Formats: sequence, C-alpha cells, structure tokens
Amino acid sequence: MNFENIEKLKKSKPITVLDIILLVVIAAAIGASFGAVYRRPKTTVLITAPSFSRELSVYDDAVIELDHITVHIESGRVWVTDSVCHDKVCEHTGIISRAGESIVCLPYGIVITINGRSDIQWVIGR
Repeated sequence: MNFENIEKLKKSKPITVLDIILLVVIAAAIGASFGAVYRRPKTTVLITAPSFSRELSVYDDAVIELDHITVHIESGRVWVTDSVCHDKVCEHTGIISRAGESIVCLPYGIVITINGRSDIQWVIGR
C-alpha cells in the first residue's frame, strides 16, 4: 500500500467554496443555453371578422365561437369546426400550425391567420 497517497488524500479538502461557485455558474450557463435553444417564438393567431378582431397566442388552448364558425386553438394548432356554410371550405382546410398559414371563410368574411416567425425563410428577387 502506498501510505503517501493516503496521507495526501486525508489532508486534501473535498470541496471548496470556489468549487461550488464554479458548479453554480456552469449550471446557470447550461440552463440559459437550453432556454435560448428551446424557447418558443412568439406566434399568435389573428381572427378577424366584420364585427370581431382578436389576437391570441397559438400556445394557449381556446375555443372561439363566432356567429358562423367555431375556431379551436390547441397545442400550437388551429382549425375550424361547426361551419354553417354550405361548402364548408374553412372546415376542409384542416389544421394549420405554421406562421403564414391561414383559414378563410369567404361567405362570412372571416380570416384566421397565424402570425410569427416562420421556420421557412423566402428570399424573392433583389
């Protein structure tokens, strides 16, 4: 057995205050980097009708009942149900979830648009 190593181990300090401070700083840096990478961009749903206008977060669950349609917002997705139109184009549009997508009910002038930063960037012309 090596008694020198055992004596050195007995005399060493296990954790110092500087070690704790360093661990806290490292943990804070890791937490901040996860927050920056995985934060949700500000994305909203704008619902406009002739006598109605409302903007909601796409991440807040809600059911908006208008005179002619019902708009559902859930988990970042938006769709229309219970349309009284004869063609039901707004219902058949399906679920929208990306910035720039929209649902339109032309007979009643209702437009539902997702506003925010798109994950697809377009550059047109110069």
